[in-house]
This record gives sequence, C-alpha cells and structure tokens, in this order.
Amino acid sequence: MRAFTILAALAALAACESTPVSPDGGQSALTVTRLRAEPYSFTFYSGLDDRQRIVVRDQTQWKDVWQQIWKRTSPVPDLPAIDFTRELVIVAADGSRPTGGYNILIERASDSGGAGINVVIRSVSPGRCGVTQALTQPVDIARVTRRDGAVIFTERAEVQDCN
Repeated sequence: MRAFTILAALAALAACESTPVSPDGGQSALTVTRLRAEPYSFTFYSGLDDRQRIVVRDQTQWKDVWQQIWKRTSPVPDLPAIDFTRELVIVAADGSRPTGGYNILIERASDSGGAGINVVIRSVSPGRCGVTQALTQPVDIARVTRRDGAVIFTERAEVQDCN
C-alpha cells in the first residue's frame, strides 16, 4: 500500500501545473506548484513528527529535508528537481496525529512588497468522520516563485465533517 502511495505521489508530481493564485489583500500572487495535484496533503505518513514550516532555498537543504520526510520509507523516492535560482520550496508538516483524517495544504503565496513572501497554510482536522486508527504525519510541499527576505506564514484551521 505504501509503495502505491509513493507511486501515486510521484505520478501526481509529474502532472502538476503551475498556477498563480490571487491572495486576499491585493498583494501580487506568486506561482505556487504543489507537488501533489489533488487537494490533499502530499503524504500522510512522513518522518516529520513535529509541526514545522520549512523554507528550502538550496539543493543541499532540499536533499536533507527530503530524506527526513521519507525516513520511514525504503526505498526513498527520487528527489524532485528544483531550480533554486527561480524557485524555493515550502514544506508544511502538521506533526504526528493520533488518527487519519488530518490534512495540510499550502494554499497560496504572495509577494509582500519586496519584504519577502506571505504563505497561507490550511490545516484540516476530522470532525464527525470515520477515520483510520493509525498515527499519521501529514506533510504538504510546494514550489514557489523565489523571493529573498522573510517568509511569513498565515495559518487557517478548519474542522471537516464527513457527511
């Protein structure tokens, strides 16, 4: 099952398209390319047990983060190619969760007027739902148009019922 999940994630990576999304507040939208096209976390079973927001600006750091994400998986999937002269990578980890049904998504990014980037992260918790009774560690990953300066995260949380 895990091999199928990895293969599906890699297929989705190949199919992803870059889509600029206009954020609220009139700031200029940056191109955000999630590494999974579907509206779900990139993976639900990762090696990132703590809630983290990681900004990756170079190949060495990208390789290290990729290894951490897949530390419980063998073999580790191939490292996606990133042109760090044009893009950076945002990794949003939700930390270890007691069940399935948790989801984290990098929704959009905008240029903050030369001071850096604003990134919106949406965390979804299960409401009244039947969920898998297994520990999960949801992670989402996106390529974003490179900007120097700070990256500021805006967090949105929601509870989703399964009717």
